[in-house]
Amino acid sequence: MFVCIWLSAADVAANRSSMDLVEVSPDGRGFAERDSGRPYIPFGTNYYDPHTGWAPKIWRQFDAAKVREHFRVMRGMGVNCARVFLTAGSFQPTAEKIEESALEKLDMLVEIAREKGVRLILTGPDHWEGQPAYWKPDRFAGQAALEALERFWDVVARRYRGEPAIFAWDLLNEPHLPWSLEQWRPLWNAWLRNTYGNQEAWKAAWSDEEAKSDEWGNVAVPENKPDPGSSRLRDWQLFREHLADEWVRRQVEAIRRADPTHLVTVGYIQWSYPLVRPGNPNRYAAFNPRRQARWLDFVTIHFYPTMGSPFESDIKWQKNMSYLQGVLAYCHTGKPVVLAEFGWYGGGAPQHHPYLSERQQARWIVGEIEASRSLADGWLSWPFADTPESRDISLYAGLVKADLALKDWGREFKALAAHLPELKKSTPKLPSSDFTRALTADEKELNELHQTYIQAISQAIAASGDKNGSEK
Repeated sequence: MFVCIWLSAADVAANRSSMDLVEVSPDGRGFAERDSGRPYIPFGTNYYDPHTGWAPKIWRQFDAAKVREHFRVMRGMGVNCARVFLTAGSFQPTAEKIEESALEKLDMLVEIAREKGVRLILTGPDHWEGQPAYWKPDRFAGQAALEALERFWDVVARRYRGEPAIFAWDLLNEPHLPWSLEQWRPLWNAWLRNTYGNQEAWKAAWSDEEAKSDEWGNVAVPENKPDPGSSRLRDWQLFREHLADEWVRRQVEAIRRADPTHLVTVGYIQWSYPLVRPGNPNRYAAFNPRRQARWLDFVTIHFYPTMGSPFESDIKWQKNMSYLQGVLAYCHTGKPVVLAEFGWYGGGAPQHHPYLSERQQARWIVGEIEASRSLADGWLSWPFADTPESRDISLYAGLVKADLALKDWGREFKALAAHLPELKKSTPKLPSSDFTRALTADEKELNELHQTYIQAISQAIAASGDKNGSEK
């Protein structure tokens, strides 16, 4: 039986009066409330109503009473931060129009969050409620799409300037650049001209074999297959990173003009870590936190175990934990790092996965937190509740069941939240690595680079006296 902690009127008033804007702490190693200076560790969940279909129709089926109940449950568990998706379909159905009715629903969400003392990370317009026409043919580098995003942030960020219930803006959930679009060919050749200056410098940088088949100003795009050491493939990957950089830069500048009061981040997918890339080079997301941190206040990244089930063997458990540590360490650039999506299912068998108990789910996720205590400055579990219509692990991945009954992982979360100040450990001095080699590497070389990197991370963590989360 799930027992929830109710907040009294006095508690609500205290939450409103105590809630303050959050900034990066002066040492760059975490967060603090702006006026009080109190440390803030975001510890919470990714939120949507679990009964609005899949993908969840967050705003088209928005029910303030249900949302308030969910936030009451979350706050009773110790959630202090909730990441919520905004959607293009509801908020910006056309490039020129920001829908006022959607903003009014967001007003209600912000009010509920402020009332319950839960800060929000609001994630930029995504596809869950439909893909708008202005995303085509080029969502990431097309001028129509970029100008629409700038218009979106001018309206939305300006509306909530100074709102203490908002922790940060997240530009997008798991951005991942496509491999190639025809519209990029002139941009690619312009990038080469800007990079090398002239044909002679370009030919000197590329091998004779690679350069001789191309005409300067009309250089071909590489095939989507590994080619270790290829100058063409390396430069194409760097060009993809350049496009992603411009996408980030333009949005951040638009937000800063409209709202200089809130932090800004990007919700990176784990394929932004270049040393584990199953499949061809297009699996690298090209959104590189090490390049883009210059525009961001902090980095958020997501992680799920993909190196076999951790419960199949101790080796697979450790492989996944080491992979997690590599992903997080890669994101360290002198700014805070938040593990903003993580978790696993428990209590069922979604999508032909083997059955895992709630107890196994809790053991794995607590192990993830333990392994990342010296590498993360906050944790947001995925998702808040089991999602009956989900077509992925979200079916059984929640802190609570679909009826809001507390799961084993929810109980563990509540216990951790009660001792939150003790959770974070200092970050050790982390190793450097040549990540550029990974952009062209085949699977064998990638594995060698990854193993070298995670071994160095493990040694750094061990030297700092921290645990590595290897025990089941």
